[in-house]
Amino acid sequence: MKIVPIFGKYLFAFQFAGEPEDEFKRLFNLWADPEYLEEFFEENIADITNGYYGTFSIEGAILETYEYAEYLEKELMDLAEKSESDQLRGLEQIFKPLNNTQTLILNLNKSKARNQWLRLYALRVEKDVYILTGGAIKLTLSIQERKHTMDELAKIEQCRRYLLGEGIVDLEGVIEEIER
Repeated sequence: MKIVPIFGKYLFAFQFAGEPEDEFKRLFNLWADPEYLEEFFEENIADITNGYYGTFSIEGAILETYEYAEYLEKELMDLAEKSESDQLRGLEQIFKPLNNTQTLILNLNKSKARNQWLRLYALRVEKDVYILTGGAIKLTLSIQERKHTMDELAKIEQCRRYLLGEGIVDLEGVIEEIER
């Protein structure tokens, strides 16, 4: 597992061993892949035909996902073109604690960015610095209701344990890890 920069010195992503892409690229490529989305929504048909977000056909869900992903990616990439101070304010607005009721910020806080049912999961290294650990299409109220979202919870915890084990708890540690 390694950490790669996405843009600037504020947004990073994990690239897992044996994977050709980091999590940022992998997720946005999946969310633009009609075959992947068709298979995903067929497997989760009950969640889109009478689910938390209302009722969608498979085709409708695919089109919505394209739009949600395009918006989320554009929002993040637009930050890359802004000044450093604007990037900082933007990331803090996009990423929120994973647990909606959380009020304290913890060391390597589990966080999420979302647009409708799309989720990017990340660890907040310090104010305005995040490392993406994965993401999912979350069609249910609770992350614990589906295996694919539970897998993302396991990944974010695995990444958190890795960072703690390596002593990577701030931006300086992230940069040192990348430069190794």
